[in-house]
Amino acid sequence: MPVDIAFVEGTPTTRDEVIKLLRIRKDCKVLVALGACADTGGVPGLVNTISKRDAIKVYQGNPPEISLNPKPLSYYVNVDYILHGCPFSRKELLELITDIVIGKEFREKEYSVCVECTLRENGCLLEQGYLCMGPITRGGCKAMCPSNGAACIGCRGPFEDANFKGHIRSLQELGFTKEQIIEAYSVFSYEKLKEVISWLKEE
Repeated sequence: MPVDIAFVEGTPTTRDEVIKLLRIRKDCKVLVALGACADTGGVPGLVNTISKRDAIKVYQGNPPEISLNPKPLSYYVNVDYILHGCPFSRKELLELITDIVIGKEFREKEYSVCVECTLRENGCLLEQGYLCMGPITRGGCKAMCPSNGAACIGCRGPFEDANFKGHIRSLQELGFTKEQIIEAYSVFSYEKLKEVISWLKEE
């Protein structure tokens, strides 16, 4: 049944789910990816970093036709808008719906979580020795985790102008191992950061 807007959470992991997603795309005018899994492949995408045997353990109990290769929705279909984060922001959801209804272009945040930390006068957790993903992670969450004393884990995915190599060098100078940094980069955005992760592995 045709609809104006379709909101899709999660990432397809079976053939049937991919087919369902293709049908949704065909029957809607606007498709919105909701949250980290729909946006980047999210935590399910971690199975792409481990062996097939270990991946089967992760997905134990799921249907046998599981692909073991979760991808962002944009891998399969055209995505009109993305609401980043885990969870995505309710405020941004309302902004998006309002913009669509009134015919205004919805704009994603093109700055890092660090900008929001600065605006809230938070102390820099990276400078305090934490493995914080704030410098390369898209803002819009109002620096929720750092504002509550927890390092950013990158659930909103990377923003376009992120300085990955500079961030990695800073983490190495703080004493974090290559393995720790690769794990941090892989948790939410493995599919989007595969090239950066491959470069780091070769360093």
